[in-house]
Amino acid sequence: MGQPDRSPPDRQAAIVRIVAIGRAAVAGNVTDVPGALADLDQLAGEFADDRQVRALAEATASALGLLRGSPMLDPGRMRAALASLDELTEAVPGAAPAVEPTRALMPDLLRMAQAHRDGDTGTARALFAALRVRADELPPGDPLGGALADVAPLLDALYAGMDDTEAQLPDPGPEASETQRALHLMVRGGLAMRPDDAADPERVEAGLDDLRAVVASLPGHHPYRVMCLTSLGLGLARRAEVGGALADVDEAITVLEEARTLAGDAAHPAWALVNELLTMLLRRRGREPLARRAALEGLRGYAWQVLRQPEPAAARAAAREAVDVAVDIAGGCLSRHQPADALRALDAGRGLLLFATTAWRDPYTRLAEAGHRDLADEWRATEHPSPWLRERVLTALTQDTGLLDPPDLTEIQGALRRLAVDALVYLVPAIAPSPGWAVIAPVEGPARYLALSLLSIGAGTDVERYLTALAARDPREVGSMDQDVLTDRLDALCTWAWKAAMGPVVGPYLDAGRVPRLVLVPMGDLARVPWQAALAPDGTYLVQRVALSQAASARMLCDTATAERAPTARTGLVLADPDTGPRAGSLRSARLEAYGIHQVFYPGATYVGRRPDGSVSPSGAGTADDVRSWLRAEGTPAGSLLHLASHGVMETAPATASSRLLLAGGDLTADELVEVMTGVDRRPVGLVVLAACHTGRSVHGYDEAYSLGTMFLAAGARSVLSTQWSIPDGETSLLMYMFHHYLVAERHPPGDALRRAQMWMLDGQRRPPRHMPPALRRMLDDTDPARVVAWAGFTHWGQ
Repeated sequence: MGQPDRSPPDRQAAIVRIVAIGRAAVAGNVTDVPGALADLDQLAGEFADDRQVRALAEATASALGLLRGSPMLDPGRMRAALASLDELTEAVPGAAPAVEPTRALMPDLLRMAQAHRDGDTGTARALFAALRVRADELPPGDPLGGALADVAPLLDALYAGMDDTEAQLPDPGPEASETQRALHLMVRGGLAMRPDDAADPERVEAGLDDLRAVVASLPGHHPYRVMCLTSLGLGLARRAEVGGALADVDEAITVLEEARTLAGDAAHPAWALVNELLTMLLRRRGREPLARRAALEGLRGYAWQVLRQPEPAAARAAAREAVDVAVDIAGGCLSRHQPADALRALDAGRGLLLFATTAWRDPYTRLAEAGHRDLADEWRATEHPSPWLRERVLTALTQDTGLLDPPDLTEIQGALRRLAVDALVYLVPAIAPSPGWAVIAPVEGPARYLALSLLSIGAGTDVERYLTALAARDPREVGSMDQDVLTDRLDALCTWAWKAAMGPVVGPYLDAGRVPRLVLVPMGDLARVPWQAALAPDGTYLVQRVALSQAASARMLCDTATAERAPTARTGLVLADPDTGPRAGSLRSARLEAYGIHQVFYPGATYVGRRPDGSVSPSGAGTADDVRSWLRAEGTPAGSLLHLASHGVMETAPATASSRLLLAGGDLTADELVEVMTGVDRRPVGLVVLAACHTGRSVHGYDEAYSLGTMFLAAGARSVLSTQWSIPDGETSLLMYMFHHYLVAERHPPGDALRRAQMWMLDGQRRPPRHMPPALRRMLDDTDPARVVAWAGFTHWGQ
């Protein structure tokens, strides 16, 4: 598989160089890992159209990637290494016998690493014991077998230390490499620095001496030096906590600053930990500006780790700590009266999975605009990008673009002006002993914040009772929950929502002589609260006073605000009550709603699914392919409206987490949307109306904001309406018809149209417009539109 424009010696020299780097890695003799990675990166780029050379370079780079961070077990890098081995065996037939033993053991090693990372020490130990038995059966000289044999005593000692048993750590033999000796000293020093041994000064001092020795023994670019410095800094910090010596604090700051310099940037696995420790120590020495900078820079490491993962499940594991750390940093900023920094901290840990989806949309254009045309062409030419290619692309995209950084106050205010919004408001629930917070970015002026003592979601609160009612029905099942119970809980919740947050937040805006416009970013379970239904003491709901939207994050708000508006057209796709067989019952009212909307407002749109009499539309049965085909259609004739009136379900189990629409013949999941909608010059989708249950519920935790609705936004839709619970069929049909009335007949933007439709539902003197179909008019006599459960479940996102 040669290349006509390169002579054989050039290709052979590249292979020789790659093999030499690989052999040095196996022997533990690569001390300048960044330099070796740069060489492999250059070779992979030069031979991008030679699959064999490229695969060999990428597999070697993945092996080095495991070394780069430290001896930490990194599941993400192990997945990348396994994927690279698969690519290598496909591209180089002769490579299979050499790497097959490693490929066979890697899945169990990956499971062990994940258990270790999750703190499941028992599972990790059991898996490692089984791996050792299998490793003994590997051929002599196998690199993975040798690596497991080297690390076995160290892991045994670590696990014994975790169990508070005596750790037996044999001295390394005379033939041990520099790396093996360094690992030995680091583990021995770490065991001596366990928190329960902090009162034993002699043992602590011996542990610190070991850690100092390993730091002194390693050259500046050794791959383990960063983690050894971090371990020494952590040990000194622990001793300072017990003994109070500021000299320990200062030494720890010095070694951690060196670790941060060597790590270089957020791509290093230890970046977040190093900056977190520095933040604590700098703050103790009163160096607040430097501490704040370290805290915010450390959060960039979480964004990098999420972005580099190839699938949502791995990214979710990488994002697990980000929210807690971000909220903690934000709380520290607020205690020092720095709300602008608190905003940045909160946004750095918010919606990272959704951010990753957005960041990987059209990387070709991003690379080309950043001046990386060759890498952009390589990306476009690769059908299935390898993990190493993803890292190269991510490195290029984050060098000078600020991709990892959340927007600052100036950027947020620019977005608010474009959207004609008065303020962006983060709502942070109380975590004892601290109160809850509203952190506010106004369209003009400095950021501000409010302490909200009642913003608690703990046991016995109105929020907890409401969430219990929502959980009474498994979201994987189709059908309504107990509407009476939900209604009772909602009534109490609405009163609480005003007292706990909305009253104090919106008070300053109510005397403006116009309807104020706010965008909320509720954190954690606060995202489940229908804030538009907050009930004021005078009996009015917030929706009657304020125009309210939600955002997944400030970052997504800014992306939405800068997107070009979709052309207005009375065409699109309307889908109604597809026949899902035994999976779900029919939605008769949804058929009446969608058919009426199609006939009155969008006569030029394509109608798929079932018509009011139950017959299937000649344009389509309402399948996932019907939706995909419309989304992929080029040009304006297809229209920019997508109205989906169907069943929605969600699955929250970690292995199968998804949010999806039930359609004829199959489902459409949130994960599919970006792939379907992404493409160069793809026409923009102006409005997506998800008139189905649970389309606003996140499947990866609410701070990830990863739902059907937000995935449409991430994929480029300009405005989205989604739902927070199992919406009632009849009243929803009235609400949706009136939404389109205000949108089309009265020409209000989507957010205002939804608000006006909700106010119509609340109006005891409501009158249906003349064009409302008779079947829908009759529903007014059979339903109660003013019930909170009937109108408050819909939320507006986007433009």
